[in-house]
Amino acid sequence: MSALDVLGTVVMAAGGALSLLAAIGIVVFPTTLARMHAATKSASLGLALLAIGIGIVAEGWGLFAVGLLLAAFLFGTAPISGHMLGRAAYFAGQTEGLVHDDLAGVDLRPLHVVERAERGFSVPRWFLLLVVWVVFWRDPTVAVLAGGAIVAAIVEMLLTTTPGVTRVRPAAVIVFLVRYFGMVVVSNLRVAREVLNPGHDGIREAIVAAPLSTDSIFVATLVANAITFTPGTLTVELTDDPRVVYVHVLQFSSVEEIHEQVADLERLVSAAFAA
Repeated sequence: MSALDVLGTVVMAAGGALSLLAAIGIVVFPTTLARMHAATKSASLGLALLAIGIGIVAEGWGLFAVGLLLAAFLFGTAPISGHMLGRAAYFAGQTEGLVHDDLAGVDLRPLHVVERAERGFSVPRWFLLLVVWVVFWRDPTVAVLAGGAIVAAIVEMLLTTTPGVTRVRPAAVIVFLVRYFGMVVVSNLRVAREVLNPGHDGIREAIVAAPLSTDSIFVATLVANAITFTPGTLTVELTDDPRVVYVHVLQFSSVEEIHEQVADLERLVSAAFAA
């Protein structure tokens, strides 16, 4: 057995363990919102590790790249579904056991995203679409590259410019991704520990209103989505005027701690994506 086989097996074992813990958490956690933490955090990372581990064991760049792409899609879509399901659960009255609730009785003004009228061709975005095309084909021939370039260009011309983003700072993006990966790992360890705790006495659920200082819709949306994978938190609502993200907390200790956690995440995102 080669070193890559060992590494891939370990990664797959970790992914399988997290997926199992996520399934157990969905069954044993006491409330709907608590179960959403297991469904979004552990399940997403577990499936991502399984996909990446398979690619490592296969010892082929194509399958490994597909695994990375699948992981990226999971982390890009799971927060959105978690946000919507958590919001639906809250407004359906599935809020038993909250020790603190800043959302109760609030006159909500949901964030309204206004797209720019003009269409803009972004070369970096076109290149990313081309990379995705080549990864799915797993065959970087001239014909595949040419076909991907044309398809990516057509898709890019149909897209509108993302509102509120003027430039991306690569170094700050790397810092954000590294810090965020650490948050994801800590978050999953917390959920796993609580799943394995028979009495679940560490669960103290709360909903905390965390104000955002950014004027960028893109930054606010990215922060709200990223919160879902940070330790012990899940976005329930994002409002405008004032711009506030309402966070469901699995293991609540203080409002100040959540405010600091959200503000730190907002600083990382704002540094990476200048508005």
